[in-house]
Amino acid sequence: MIQGVHLDETGAARALMRLKSKLKVFSGFLMKTFRYLFLPVIVVALSACTTTSDDSRQQALSITARSGVKTLVAKNWHIDDNCSQIDYPAMTIAEKPKHGHLEIVHEAVYPKLVGKQSKCATTKVNGVVAYYTPNPGYTGRDRLVIRSPYEDGKIEEGVLSVTVVK
Repeated sequence: MIQGVHLDETGAARALMRLKSKLKVFSGFLMKTFRYLFLPVIVVALSACTTTSDDSRQQALSITARSGVKTLVAKNWHIDDNCSQIDYPAMTIAEKPKHGHLEIVHEAVYPKLVGKQSKCATTKVNGVVAYYTPNPGYTGRDRLVIRSPYEDGKIEEGVLSVTVVK
């Protein structure tokens, strides 16, 4: 039995890629200063942080969303060793966003897996997906918390800090 939870980091990854492409324009001292002093700070700020206990774990993630645009923020699946769906895992809203809407729906997903289970990564399976849509016209910060089970009776809490841009 394989069960997974994946919080989408594409917004942070795209922002980092845009930043890296802009860095190529700089040269000499300015480039060395930015690369060695500021880039490590930015990478650490964009990376996920996970804390655990015996029966739960918490994953903190920073993402970017466009104002008024529906953005995938999490997906969950519950499949067997043959990549077949066992059931729809539970996903609940522990904390609603203050400046937008969080929607949880059933839809087909590609599981993000590693190791011997990675064979299922190219097979669409039924899962549960969370979408965040910031209020139209809003820019600034928002926060939401999603809970979902993993393994046998354990709970993962995804804490998402959202930066909403135009």
